[in-house]
Parts: sequence; C-alpha cells; structure tokens
Amino acid sequence: MCLQFFNLIKTCTCNRIHVVLGEDFKMKKRLTAMMTVMLAILLTACSGGSAATTQNSESPSSPGASTAAAGESKDPIIVGALLSQSGPQAQPGESAKKGIELYFSQHNYMIGDRKVEIKYEDDEGNPQTGLRKYRQLINSSKADVVLGPLLSNVVYALTDEVQKVKKPMIIVTAAANDISWSKKSDYMIRTSLSNWQSGTPGGKYFADKVGKTAYIVASDYPAGHEVAAGFKEAFIQAGGKVIEEAYPPLGANDYATNLNQIKQAKPELVFAFMPGADGIRFIKQYKEFGLKGNIPLTSSGEFGDVLITEPTGADSEGIYSTFHYYPALENETNKKFVEEFKAKYGKIPDFYSVYGYDAAQAFAEAVKKTGGSVKSDDLLKALKGITINSPRGSITIDPQTNNPIQTFYAGRNVMKDGSIVFEPLANLGEMVMPEKDPAAK
Repeated sequence: MCLQFFNLIKTCTCNRIHVVLGEDFKMKKRLTAMMTVMLAILLTACSGGSAATTQNSESPSSPGASTAAAGESKDPIIVGALLSQSGPQAQPGESAKKGIELYFSQHNYMIGDRKVEIKYEDDEGNPQTGLRKYRQLINSSKADVVLGPLLSNVVYALTDEVQKVKKPMIIVTAAANDISWSKKSDYMIRTSLSNWQSGTPGGKYFADKVGKTAYIVASDYPAGHEVAAGFKEAFIQAGGKVIEEAYPPLGANDYATNLNQIKQAKPELVFAFMPGADGIRFIKQYKEFGLKGNIPLTSSGEFGDVLITEPTGADSEGIYSTFHYYPALENETNKKFVEEFKAKYGKIPDFYSVYGYDAAQAFAEAVKKTGGSVKSDDLLKALKGITINSPRGSITIDPQTNNPIQTFYAGRNVMKDGSIVFEPLANLGEMVMPEKDPAAK
C-alpha cells in the first residue's frame, strides 16, 4: 500500500513540475523541494510499519502472531444457555447453571485454544418466553450452540424454530419423548434422558419388589403424562394393575384431594412424578395425611435426589426410586465431580447439576473432534454417537434417537449420619430409548 501511494505522489508531483517547467522556474524548484520532503516522510512511515509487520510475523513470542495466523479460529465460542432462572423451576435451573459453570471453569473457559463466553437467558418456565429468549441468543448474542431448556413444554415450543435456525441445541434436561420420535430434529441432541427412560425402569421393578396395584399421581404437563405412561405400560406388562391416575396442575400447593383418594383406594404403592417444589410439597403432605409408612411411595428418581431429600429430610425416608445418578455412585469421574462441586459451591450436586455439566462436556468434546470448528454440520456430525465420561458413568448418544444410552439403578431413601441418602438396591442395566413410540399403532 505504501509503495502504491509513493508512486502516485511521485507521478502527480512530476506531472505538475513538467507543466510549470516553461512558465516558472522558481515554482519548479519549490515543487521539487516539497516532493522531496513528502517522500521522505512517507518512506519513514512505511519503513516503520513494514518493520513492525515483519517482527510480528517472524517472532513467535509476539502477542499478535498467533491471532494473525489463526484468523477466525481465534474468535470466542459463544455458548447460549436457556435455563429457567425464575418461576417454579428456578432452583433446578440454578443447579444446571452450576454444572455448566463447573465444567468450563475446570478448563479455564477454553476449548482447545479458543475462549468460551456463556450468555444466559431465563425462559421463566414459559414456552413463549422460552421461544423469545432463544431468538435473542441466536440473533443478538450470536450463539454457536444453545444448552437448554429444562422443561418439556418449553422444548416442544422450540422445535420448529431450532429446525429453522439450523444451529445445534444440546438439551440439558427437557425429557420430552417426541424429541426422539415424531418431532426428532438433527439439530437437537439430548444428554439428559427421555421421559420414557424416566418412567419405564420402575414399572417392572416396583411390580416385582413392592406391590401389584398402583395409584399414579403426576404433574399436569407433558413430562408428567409421559413419565406416568412409561411407568404404567411397564407396570402392567409386569403383572401390575393401575387403580387410578391423577394429574394435579404444575405448581399446585394443595394435594389434599389426591391424598384422600389414595387413602380410599388403598393401593399397594403410589407412583409419583412431581418436579422441584411440587415434589417437596407432595412428600410433606403425604406424611401429614398419615400415608408415609403405610402405603409405599415410589418415584422415577427425583424423590431420591438431594434437591428434594434435603428440604424434606426424614419425610422422604423409605421412598423407592429408579434413576441414573446419585452422588455416591462409584466411579472416578463422579468422585472428582462431587469433590470439586462441593469445593466450589459448598454443597452436594444434584442430578440437574450433572445434566448441566454433561451438556457442556458433550459440546466441548464435539468441538475438539471438529478441530475447533463450530459450524453446525461439523458439530452435529461430531455429536452423533459421541461417548463421554459422565459422573453417571459412560454415556453414548444414540444416533437413532439423539438420546443417551445409560445405566439405571433402583434404590431407596435411607437415613445415614443424620441425612437422607439414596441406597442402591439393584443395577437395572442400560436403558435404550426405542426408535419409535411403543404405544403408536
């Protein structure tokens, strides 16, 4: 650029000198002197800039050298996180956020040699809010990937938009079955579990070990109905009978009607699915109505997790559940995870924390497989069939359903050293999500 500018000035100035040559010899001398000064200044500036450029390109210690060489690959990776940070699911949302932050903090917020920036948005547990906040992450924050959401009704509201945008979403929690079936998208990869996986394992185990007649009570939203359906199908196949089903609204405060019905029905067990604060209230009222110790209470896993057992304490003692994670799970990854989680946050992790951690880990491992690329096609190819070492144990994303293949356990809440802990009773083996809805004709 300097050489071109130099030649331009030289040409223009010399032309001017030739024009005045026959008119004013003094003018010629003045123009010649001006040209000499201008060229000297220009050469000095260009020489300094050229030297600096050469030094940066040749010196390996220069701060700008790697950036210049890598170009776009050095841009920060933008991770969008769409979580419930207010409303009924605020506590699980905060737990998932802690898991995400723990993973990236362990790696200095870097994937390879690229910095990671996390942009959070609150879906408030509301489908329409979730859709609006998802668009903000994509259009304003320019997210390369979105981790989230927590609730099935929110993820159902996002499916069409995600397919339209064509950027990968790693589902942190939302377990909606049809995300692996009729609404399956190549752009949605789930690292948590499906509602079918949540409800099915307990059906056979509880029919064999606890009782043959059941009363089902679950929150009235997609996950509640789908978990209950998974349990019911497996329970009946194992020789059980469902006496009654009830679906109180999500966020209900009073379960008196359901609890009185349970008293009258006298089932051999109750199967319940209620997330977060709903589950806490139900367990406390279950004891208040005199059902604890008389009719066994069973669950898909939430009722055996610290998120619910800590606030309910002794009220949750004796509850049976089937799930894929508990803090005392014996593997090296989990031991390290629990230790570092406690050191960072001063508490034991719950399964939502594991979900956040694993969503972040799966994304990071996929980026490593692509060699640092965050292009959608590269990421999706890397995520299909990926295996990660989760605190749950080794899990693999089934390319047929985009859902994790993972081991489940049956257990019971027991009091140990003044706290409720999940005591494993049986390893139920790997649960693989079927490729199609078993109930579909």
